[in-house]
Amino acid sequence: MTAAPAHTPEAVLQALRENQSAPNGPLRNARAEELVAAAESTGDRDLVRKALFELIAAYEFSTERGRMLVPFARLMQEWDKDPSAFDQHDVHRFHWMFKWVSSGMLTLPEIPLATVERWLSEMERRYRTAGYSERAVRQAEFTLAHETGDAERAARAFAAWTAADRDSMADCHACELNDQGRYRLHQGRTDGALDTWAPVLDGRSTCAEEPHRVLAESLLPLVRSGRLDAARAHHLRGHRLARGNESLLPAIGRHIEFCALTGNEARGLEVLAEHAAHLPADGNPAARLDLLGGTLVLLRRLLALGHGDQPAVAYGGSPRTVAELHGLLDAEAAAIAARFDARNGSTAVSERLRDRLAQEPLVERLPLGVRTGRLSAPRGAAPAPRETVGDAPRTGTAEDLPELVAEARRLRALGHPRTAEVWDRVAAALAAAGQAPDPLLAADLLDRRALAAAQAAEEAAGPLFQDVLEAYRAAGDPAGAALAEQRLAVAAIRGGAEPEAVRDLLARAADAARTLDEAEPARTRRVAAVELLRIRYEAMRREEAGDDGGAWTDAALAEFVATYAEGDGVDDLVGDAEQLRADHAWRSGDPERADALLASAVRRIVGAGRPWDAAEHLARRARLLLDLGRVDEAEDAARAAVEHGAELVDAGGSAALRTTLAEVLYRQDGKEAEAVAHALEAAHRWDAAGESAGPGAYARMLLAQALGAVGRHAEAAEVLESALPDLLKHGDEHVVRARDALARSLRALGDAEGAAEQYLRAAEVTAAWEHQGAHAQLATLAAECLSDGGLDDDAVAVYRRAVGLWETVGDPVSLARALRSLAWLEARGDFVAARRLMDRALAAVAADGDPQLLLERARTWSQTAQLVMEAADARAEDEEAPGGDASGGGGLATAGQESLALLDRAVAAAAALGPAGLDERGQCTGRAAWTERRLGRVEAAVSRVRSMIAAIGPAGTPDEERAVERLEFLLEKLTEAA
Repeated sequence: MTAAPAHTPEAVLQALRENQSAPNGPLRNARAEELVAAAESTGDRDLVRKALFELIAAYEFSTERGRMLVPFARLMQEWDKDPSAFDQHDVHRFHWMFKWVSSGMLTLPEIPLATVERWLSEMERRYRTAGYSERAVRQAEFTLAHETGDAERAARAFAAWTAADRDSMADCHACELNDQGRYRLHQGRTDGALDTWAPVLDGRSTCAEEPHRVLAESLLPLVRSGRLDAARAHHLRGHRLARGNESLLPAIGRHIEFCALTGNEARGLEVLAEHAAHLPADGNPAARLDLLGGTLVLLRRLLALGHGDQPAVAYGGSPRTVAELHGLLDAEAAAIAARFDARNGSTAVSERLRDRLAQEPLVERLPLGVRTGRLSAPRGAAPAPRETVGDAPRTGTAEDLPELVAEARRLRALGHPRTAEVWDRVAAALAAAGQAPDPLLAADLLDRRALAAAQAAEEAAGPLFQDVLEAYRAAGDPAGAALAEQRLAVAAIRGGAEPEAVRDLLARAADAARTLDEAEPARTRRVAAVELLRIRYEAMRREEAGDDGGAWTDAALAEFVATYAEGDGVDDLVGDAEQLRADHAWRSGDPERADALLASAVRRIVGAGRPWDAAEHLARRARLLLDLGRVDEAEDAARAAVEHGAELVDAGGSAALRTTLAEVLYRQDGKEAEAVAHALEAAHRWDAAGESAGPGAYARMLLAQALGAVGRHAEAAEVLESALPDLLKHGDEHVVRARDALARSLRALGDAEGAAEQYLRAAEVTAAWEHQGAHAQLATLAAECLSDGGLDDDAVAVYRRAVGLWETVGDPVSLARALRSLAWLEARGDFVAARRLMDRALAAVAADGDPQLLLERARTWSQTAQLVMEAADARAEDEEAPGGDASGGGGLATAGQESLALLDRAVAAAAALGPAGLDERGQCTGRAAWTERRLGRVEAAVSRVRSMIAAIGPAGTPDEERAVERLEFLLEKLTEAA
């Protein structure tokens, strides 16, 4: 049997370095433990110390924080034996870890309070001996006092902590502000806490775990302060930062709690599911209690809503419902809190847990913008009452029944969107009074039931409308019967009835309308409505048969408009006909005529006193105007659509209006922030309409793009990642748009590899498109991201693909840029190949007459000059290396002359562009000056710069002023170097 090879110190040291960058968690911890044993096997005490440091750090940022005590005790023995064996860096780390151990002891209820106090004293003694400030010690004392419920001692320690000098042992400023803000929040000073956290939240003070933790801590204070937009943003941003990080499980608990108290229970369950594996982790009882606390807030809220049977997450090896999981975790959390109380000699921990679990929801619903699942219907739940016109829902009474009936009939005559709600109140009033309706009212209520069935696409709608027809006839209301005939025809059309059956029903409806008494106010409206319905149906039949029928439809609608343009009470129907004609004109390539028709339709419908019916037409007009490039008018139309649609009760209808306004605003520079608000509201309303996966996904894409445009990339990425599975079903154009937006946000967040993946996936989609410009652009962006992420080989391969695509597309500017980027990657190993690529880039833009090509030639000459100098430097380094070739032959001087010649050509090209080339000309002049300086020709360098300053002359434009300022600064540097 072959023995395992002995560990070498070099191999162990390399493994320690690799483990430092590994994800926090059990695997990193286990590897760190192995490396301590490996270090010991080498007999190298310095290596053992390094391994112990790594093991302690691994424990600190995991759920096994309590295990750091043993390796730190060993490290302290090493220190006490020979402090001189620790280098300056390790001396600092050793004392720094005292703080970890001190706070770590507090997280373990089995460690007696007396032991914690002794350790604090030991920490104070060693810090004093080492010459450190007492700031860190007093902070540790404050934490001990606060956690154990000693308010007086906590106040004294807090004052001493914040008054002491900051030194190298003090926590980073961001972490200190976190603790200080939490203390002020504990004192009931919400505004004081938020003010304290402000430098962390706005990015002025950060560290490895901040603002992650402060973002979580700020959630509920922000909601309580009414700053809902900030709370939403902090959740999306903070959850993204904390997700999957074992050392941030308390923050995850805060995010779950936030979801529970803002009407986002389904989102809370999703966050819990991501971290459910950590629920039983007991290596850090304090952190576990924080996670359990937030989880229990959510579970209690779900129980209160009747979702006890809702599947939650697996626990103890078995799937659990909400009720089951609550029962298990409630008992465990109480037991952990009791253990802390017993150790601390107070009830502080249990009281905090009790207060946390007793919280009531802060808002009914705070839309977050992300796509979440839906909770199953609670057992035995009754439908929630809906908002009614003017007032909150109320139960009708016998006394107000006549008024309610009159109001319902008035709203029905107007076609008001909230008519159904008032009829429901009428029905409730009848039930409350124990009355039976008269025949006419019974027919009205039956009509309400039939319309609800039709809206829900129930098969019973047709038979119900037949019953409505008979009920109105029996009640002696021929106008109501005529309307029921029309609705029977509509139900047949929606149900896919045979054409002849539909035509028979339309003929019956027309006859019923025409036979109404001439004095009947509704006669003209009934006749016109049936005629418009007939035209729409016949147009649909022609389209289904493959006969465009556009000319027939337009002619029929024109005749309808001419017939009823002066009709009494049918202006809205005439407007609907004009809208249909507008749609035909738009499809036929006459957008200006379509716009005029839509504008007329809106005027008629609004003039008829039915603004809610004009809202959709206004939204159509906004989209048309946007296509025509008349953005200001499009915005006016979109805003009017939202205003006129204020009465709509259909969530999908109002969501569509908001989506249109959001898109119009997003297309305008400077209005993206307002687009965020409308897209967020649109997504929320699409969710309410049950359309999360359809138009709701598009609204989320708009939301993410607008968020990205205003620099809120973490929120944008969170929203897009939640919506991407839905967007993938929306067609190639949406897929590419979504992946491009996600890539932009990931790149802004520093995730270059993730951005490259999204660009490449989008490029795969566009590879099948006829025009390859989008494919080439996405490949180029992917290559840039791969290069940014240090994946040079992959970047080279994708750049080569992009170069081939740009050659196919015939875009010389983009081709030259891709070739130059590829050249710089090749230059890391092969300057000859890189120079050939630069020459190809120059050839791509060699044509005369195009200013953009001339600018690209200048840039290519300038970058080739840089490449020449870097190649010379690389050769010089090789020649100086042991065994190198010393036959350089004056390489630097030769390269310098070639570089200057290239830069002179670049300067001349940029100068020929006039003001458009000023910036490039200045950069090239600066590079030439430094090249002269490297060749020892300081006077020539200065002369170049002064010549350009003189050429610019008295600075007139802001660009010229900036150029002169930069050149004068360059002169100072050149003089200093001389």
